Amino acid sequence: MSFWQKLFSANQQQNEHKNQISCVENDYSCKSNEQLIQALSKATDEDVIIGIKKVLASRGYSRKELNELQHLPLQ
Repeated sequence: MSFWQKLFSANQQQNEHKNQISCVENDYSCKSNEQLIQALSKATDEDVIIGIKKVLASRGYSRKELNELQHLPLQ
């Protein structure tokens, strides 16, 4: 594989990753904070976790709070 093929392949993978995160943000933006926190504690896919955290961060949650919420036991 040439240098250029590797370079463009990496950009395509990165764009797909960003698109998946954006889709998660759009899907979860209409949910309440409680629903988002519950979904965050259950999530295993990294793109879903990042998307949910971005939505909660836009609603005023800090990084520290989000990391703590992610590791809460399910109720």
